[in-house]
Parts: sequence; C-alpha cells; structure tokens
Amino acid sequence: MKIDRTQISSFTSFEDADDADRSERWSMSPKARLELLENLRRYKYPNGKSAPRLQRVFISTKRTSS
Repeated sequence: MKIDRTQISSFTSFEDADDADRSERWSMSPKARLELLENLRRYKYPNGKSAPRLQRVFISTKRTSS
C-alpha cells in the first residue's frame, strides 16, 4: 500500500482541522456524503449486525406521603 502524500494535511490546531473537515464534507454532494457514511458503517459492523444493546431495567417505587 502506497500513501499519497498530496492528500495529507497538517494543522496547527484542532479547530483548524475541524474547519477543514467541515468544508470538505460540505463540498461533497449529499449522495457522496451518504456513501461515505455507509462505508463507515460497513467498516464498523462488517457482518451487518450492530453492537449488542443493554437491556433496560425499570423499577417502580411507591412514594410515601409526607
């Protein structure tokens, strides 16, 4: 795998990096952004299943009158 060094940027602050990311995303078409989102989802969950969820627990209590 060869790295294309023309696509690498360095920033002096996290704010500058966030601004560059934001402007790059907004320059993309909505379809391209959705495709990027789908690729990230596939990378995170390669077998198509999401992470297991925690079971909700509800406890009801009676209030005493004061």
